[in-house]
Amino acid sequence: MPLTKMQIQPGVFKDDTVYSQEGKWVDSEKVRFLKGRPEKIGGWAKLDSDNIASGVVRALLPFRANNTKRYIGIGTHSHFYLFDDGAGTYTDITPGSNYTAGAQHTTISSGTYTYAGIWNLDTLGEDLIGVNKIGGKLYKLDTSAFQSDATTNAAVVSNAPSSVNGVVVHQDSGITVCYGAHDGSADAPMRVAFTDINDITDWTPTLDNFAGAIELHGGNLLLAGVRTKGQILLFSDTTVFSMTFVGPPDIFQFQSLAENAGIVGPQACVEHNGVVYWMGNDGFYAYNGQVQSIPCSVERHVFDNLTKQQKLKCFAGLNAKFNEVWWFYPTGDTDASDDITNYVIFNYAEQVWSVGTMVRGAWAPEGIYDNPLASSVAASTSYIYKHESGTDDESSAITCSITSGDIDLPQDGDDLMFINDFIPDFKDQAGNVTVTVKFRDHPNGTQRTEETITSATSTTHASMRARGRQVSMVVSSAATSSHWRLGDPRFNMQPDGKRNT
Repeated sequence: MPLTKMQIQPGVFKDDTVYSQEGKWVDSEKVRFLKGRPEKIGGWAKLDSDNIASGVVRALLPFRANNTKRYIGIGTHSHFYLFDDGAGTYTDITPGSNYTAGAQHTTISSGTYTYAGIWNLDTLGEDLIGVNKIGGKLYKLDTSAFQSDATTNAAVVSNAPSSVNGVVVHQDSGITVCYGAHDGSADAPMRVAFTDINDITDWTPTLDNFAGAIELHGGNLLLAGVRTKGQILLFSDTTVFSMTFVGPPDIFQFQSLAENAGIVGPQACVEHNGVVYWMGNDGFYAYNGQVQSIPCSVERHVFDNLTKQQKLKCFAGLNAKFNEVWWFYPTGDTDASDDITNYVIFNYAEQVWSVGTMVRGAWAPEGIYDNPLASSVAASTSYIYKHESGTDDESSAITCSITSGDIDLPQDGDDLMFINDFIPDFKDQAGNVTVTVKFRDHPNGTQRTEETITSATSTTHASMRARGRQVSMVVSSAATSSHWRLGDPRFNMQPDGKRNT
């Protein structure tokens, strides 16, 4: 009988039934899809040997000063830091006054929420600005002053709303926009306030400036904002709004784009090439002129395991080199203290998904740095890592795997097949790869492991002796300096003489 090719559909499908998972991948760990093929993700290494002294990192923003010096703004749940790339130093720039730290976790007491402290960062010119939590204050670091005196801290922006949920700068005009902006008399979770052009201290509307404010309707509180295609998208917990600069007298035009498509948390959206991607409360969405739901083959897996009480911690990360958006989310049974444990990857070019586990607190895309950056999650010893760097976790091995669903042999599962040979199909292989082959005699019958094959770079085939009507594979590696990309492996098999009755 000719060799039987194991052709498996790209992407991970965790929400299907056992029968519908035939010919599909059903689980993954630190594996991506590239041109339809699964491969091990890249490794990561510390950006600097020093750690961030205090707080779990919730936001990273690399930027350049006017003198081209490279910095990273870092917001933890408790502090504000600036990393000086040239000096290799972390400086605590937490405001010395008018500052209240955010909480590490979202807590509920007597029906009252204390939200986890999630920073929202942006730049105005070369200055770093940010809000440290829902209902926080707007802060600014004068970068030029910091360069002259490294003891300079961030400070509350004069005349800004007394509390806001987040900030985003309209790039073309230099207008600073705050959402969830306190109106001076009461909390205003759906109010948007904006400054005059290039003046972050001018928030009072007059006949000859561009400052203003508006109350939006659609949701309970505004959570996030992102720039795209000359406009700003604003997200509440239920609704997506566009904010387009039109000039006097209105300054900005606001439009509700979609209801029931709100965002799960302040950092759960990214923009790339004019498209905005975000994680909602029960699905994933994209905006490219209109809001669209993204079909997701692991949607139930993600949202059934998401710790709802800690959902504000969910964040998105762009990995443009591989056409990917990563979303990180908390899982667990504790509710009160669960933090990020898992990720889901969407390859927007190929429309496929993969999943896995990884502990991270924040992400910054490549651009200012050649690699994406991400932080670990630790209250006092967090590090920043360069991702897609080498093949390992520092000097430790990355354990990765991809698991298939059952595949009928040869096609209809009628015959009991005898398999005597496995022919691997790897590209860019470094180090050994383990292929665990499992069989069933009947659908939903007991699955048994018949063979565990170690495939070296020189392996052309591996002899085996196994019988079954259905086969599945787990392809994995757990050694340092290893890498692999899987093609279409083959089995040599023949009918065993027994038939399904």
